[in-house]
Amino acid sequence: MILNALRALGGGLRRREVSPQIRQLLDRYAGEHAGVRDVLARLRDTADMVATRPDVPECVPTLREVHRRLVDEVLPHEAAEEQWLYPALAGPLGSDEATSTMSREHVEISRLVDRIGGHLARQPDGRLRADEVPDLLAALYGLDAVLRLHLAQEEEDYFSLNAADGPQR
Repeated sequence: MILNALRALGGGLRRREVSPQIRQLLDRYAGEHAGVRDVLARLRDTADMVATRPDVPECVPTLREVHRRLVDEVLPHEAAEEQWLYPALAGPLGSDEATSTMSREHVEISRLVDRIGGHLARQPDGRLRADEVPDLLAALYGLDAVLRLHLAQEEEDYFSLNAADGPQR
């Protein structure tokens, strides 16, 4: 949001041309967002199931599956962005601080995935305990909100750098 406000004022970050290597990274991670969005849709459906029908037999297995996908698909995507994409964007965005907010969101995404995993670890019999449902829902819906915002910000602030016909500032 701050980046957009600075752009609207005509100051702040100066976008520079991106190299073919950075364009390739942007294409790669933008392409991976479709898979992350698929997991995000399952996350929301699972949260809704936990909220409305936590006692149905398929609730915990569904929760375990969405957690597995978060761990196996989403977290590696976020870690790769952190390792490869964000450092590469420091030049075109004018500073490595331009991605610091997004890095903090990666930490929060990981924390919430771990929190969901902690709840699952306490469910050896495959049933959710009623006293854990509110905190589990907070983690599920919180992750949904953070991940949706994170994807939207990356797509607007970073992946738009790859637009061939967009104005450079």
